[in-house]
Amino acid sequence: MARLATEDYLADIYRLEVEGLDVTTGAVAERRAVTPASTTAMFKRLARDGLVTYREYEGVVLTEEGQRIALAVLRRHRLVERFLTDLLHLPWDQVDEIADQMEHALPDVVVDALEALLGSPFTCPHGYPIPDREGNVTDQEPLTTLADLRPGERAVVARVDEHVPGLLAHLAGLGIVPGVQLRVLATNPIDETVALRAEGGPEPTHVVGPRIAHAIAVHAPGPEEQTEKV
Repeated sequence: MARLATEDYLADIYRLEVEGLDVTTGAVAERRAVTPASTTAMFKRLARDGLVTYREYEGVVLTEEGQRIALAVLRRHRLVERFLTDLLHLPWDQVDEIADQMEHALPDVVVDALEALLGSPFTCPHGYPIPDREGNVTDQEPLTTLADLRPGERAVVARVDEHVPGLLAHLAGLGIVPGVQLRVLATNPIDETVALRAEGGPEPTHVVGPRIAHAIAVHAPGPEEQTEKV
C-alpha cells in the first residue's frame, strides 16, 4: 500500500510540474483529495527516500529518481486508458478511475505488450503524452487554450483537462475530442464565452464558458491558420 501511495503522489507531482504550477502542499492535497497534513507527511517521506526535494512552505520538486518513477506510472496509466477506450470501447470519462485501479498491478512485460498491441500510441485518450519505456516524452507543438483564440481562428484540439468533474462526458457529447478541428466564431468580452464550430460535431455551433474554454488545449494556429472573416 505504501508503494502505491508513493507512486500516486509522484505522478501527481509530475503532472503539476508539467502544468507549470507550484507543487505546494495545498495544490497536491487538492489534487489527491486528502488533507494538507497527510500531504506534508508524505512530502517528508518522499524527501527522506530521495524522490523529491522538499522545502517547508514552498513545496517539492521531483528528483531524477522521483521523475523516473512518475513517468513509469504515467506510462502504465495512459496505456491502460488507451486499452480501455480503443479495445474495450469504454467511455473516455470513465477510464481514468479504472486505470488508477489497474496500473499498479501490471508488470513491465504486460505494459510492453499493451503498447505493442495498441500500435505504440503517442497520447492517452485525453491527449496527454505517453512516455516510452525509457521515460522519454515526445516533444509536441506549442499549445494554447481555446480561450486564447480570436474570432476566425482555427485550431485542432490537443488535449482536455481530465481533472474537471463532468467535463469529459460533456465534451464527448459536443464532439469536442483530441484531433477535432475547432473554429472560433465569436467571443464575448463581457462573460468570456466562446462561440465555436466543431468539425464533424453533432451540432453546427456551440457556446462554451470560460472554464471550459481554458480546459481545452489546442495546437497553436500556424501561418496557414490565419484569422479570417466570420
